[in-house]
Amino acid sequence: MTATMSFYADAATNVHLSQYGTRRTPILTLNGDGHSLTVSVFDRVPIADHLAFARDLAAACTDYVKALETYAAALTGGDQEPDEER
Repeated sequence: MTATMSFYADAATNVHLSQYGTRRTPILTLNGDGHSLTVSVFDRVPIADHLAFARDLAAACTDYVKALETYAAALTGGDQEPDEER
């Protein structure tokens, strides 16, 4: 089975991390207007797999920020599109 989900963030979107120390695994939640995305751990999957996923997610988020900063730097004077040929 395959599925695709899009989560469109805006100014009202927030990211929340619930931490429980060593009592249970953390929960990461992205909340938007009328929708949310939750990332959490299930006991049936080895913790090493979840750590690998979390590290990949962190790396992808870092790359996303860099790409978004590059895009934002190309915007001028309040434009919504970069100053480059398409």
